[in-house]
Amino acid sequence: MWCSMTLSLRDSLTYCDEVLFRELDGEAVLLNLETGIYFGLNPVGTRIWQLIGNQRPLADVLAILQREYAVEPDALERDLLALCGELCGAGLCSTASRPEAA
Repeated sequence: MWCSMTLSLRDSLTYCDEVLFRELDGEAVLLNLETGIYFGLNPVGTRIWQLIGNQRPLADVLAILQREYAVEPDALERDLLALCGELCGAGLCSTASRPEAA
Protein backbone atom coordinates (compact mmCIF):
# COMPACT_ATOMS: atom_id res chain seq x y z
CA MET A 1 0.00 0.00 0.00
CA TRP A 2 1.41 3.40 -0.93
CA CYS A 3 1.27 6.25 1.54
CA SER A 4 -2.07 7.91 1.02
CA MET A 5 -1.98 9.82 4.28
CA THR A 6 0.27 12.30 5.95
CA LEU A 7 3.11 10.52 7.70
CA SER A 8 3.87 11.01 11.36
CA LEU A 9 6.75 9.99 13.58
CA ARG A 10 4.61 7.05 14.78
CA ASP A 11 4.65 5.48 11.32
CA SER A 12 7.04 2.78 10.17
CA LEU A 13 7.88 2.15 6.54
CA THR A 14 8.71 -0.94 4.55
CA TYR A 15 10.45 -1.26 1.20
CA CYS A 16 8.31 -2.22 -1.78
CA ASP A 17 9.30 -5.63 -3.19
CA GLU A 18 9.81 -4.33 -6.72
CA VAL A 19 12.42 -1.71 -5.72
CA LEU A 20 16.07 -2.13 -6.61
CA PHE A 21 18.60 -0.32 -4.39
CA ARG A 22 22.24 0.34 -5.25
CA GLU A 23 24.71 2.32 -3.19
CA LEU A 24 27.95 3.81 -4.48
CA ASP A 25 30.25 6.09 -2.49
CA GLY A 26 27.59 6.90 0.11
CA GLU A 27 24.90 7.87 -2.39
CA ALA A 28 22.12 5.62 -3.63
CA VAL A 29 19.89 4.98 -6.58
CA LEU A 30 16.43 3.48 -6.16
CA LEU A 31 14.49 2.04 -9.07
CA ASN A 32 10.93 0.76 -9.00
CA LEU A 33 11.13 -2.05 -11.55
CA GLU A 34 7.35 -2.11 -11.95
CA THR A 35 6.81 1.61 -12.68
CA GLY A 36 10.27 2.62 -13.93
CA ILE A 37 10.42 5.41 -11.34
CA TYR A 38 14.04 6.31 -10.56
CA PHE A 39 15.09 8.15 -7.41
CA GLY A 40 18.56 9.38 -6.38
CA LEU A 41 19.55 9.87 -2.76
CA ASN A 42 22.37 11.94 -1.31
CA PRO A 43 24.35 10.51 1.65
CA VAL A 44 21.78 11.67 4.26
CA GLY A 45 18.89 10.32 2.18
CA THR A 46 20.79 7.05 1.79
CA ARG A 47 21.19 6.85 5.58
CA ILE A 48 17.46 7.43 6.02
CA TRP A 49 16.72 4.65 3.50
CA GLN A 50 18.97 2.28 5.46
CA LEU A 51 17.27 3.16 8.75
CA ILE A 52 13.67 2.81 7.52
CA GLY A 53 14.49 -0.65 6.17
CA ASN A 54 14.32 -2.08 9.66
CA GLN A 55 10.70 -0.89 10.01
CA ARG A 56 11.60 1.37 12.90
CA PRO A 57 9.07 4.02 13.84
CA LEU A 58 10.13 7.27 12.20
CA ALA A 59 10.57 8.71 15.72
CA ASP A 60 13.41 6.21 16.24
CA VAL A 61 14.90 7.09 12.84
CA LEU A 62 14.78 10.77 13.83
CA ALA A 63 16.53 10.06 17.15
CA ILE A 64 19.33 8.18 15.37
CA LEU A 65 19.76 10.96 12.80
CA GLN A 66 19.89 13.59 15.56
CA ARG A 67 22.83 11.71 17.11
CA GLU A 68 24.60 11.38 13.77
CA TYR A 69 24.08 14.85 12.24
CA ALA A 70 24.36 18.37 13.61
CA VAL A 71 21.01 19.64 12.33
CA GLU A 72 18.27 21.70 14.00
CA PRO A 73 15.70 19.13 15.26
CA ASP A 74 12.61 20.75 13.71
CA ALA A 75 14.28 20.99 10.31
CA LEU A 76 15.45 17.38 10.53
CA GLU A 77 11.96 16.15 11.42
CA ARG A 78 10.39 18.16 8.60
CA ASP A 79 12.95 16.88 6.07
CA LEU A 80 12.63 13.27 7.26
CA LEU A 81 8.85 13.28 6.91
CA ALA A 82 9.04 15.05 3.55
CA LEU A 83 11.55 12.57 2.11
CA CYS A 84 9.61 9.58 3.42
CA GLY A 85 6.43 11.00 1.91
CA GLU A 86 8.19 11.41 -1.45
CA LEU A 87 9.53 7.85 -1.29
CA CYS A 88 6.07 6.50 -0.56
CA GLY A 89 4.48 8.67 -3.23
CA ALA A 90 6.97 7.32 -5.77
CA GLY A 91 6.01 3.74 -4.88
CA LEU A 92 9.42 2.96 -3.38
CA CYS A 93 8.20 2.18 0.13
CA SER A 94 4.92 1.99 1.98
CA THR A 95 3.61 2.33 5.49
CA ALA A 96 4.02 -0.81 7.56
CA SER A 97 0.99 -2.21 9.29
CA ARG A 98 0.39 -0.64 12.66
CA PRO A 99 -0.59 -2.81 15.57
CA GLU A 100 -4.22 -2.34 16.49
CA ALA A 101 -4.91 -0.27 19.59
CA ALA A 102 -6.01 -2.32 22.56
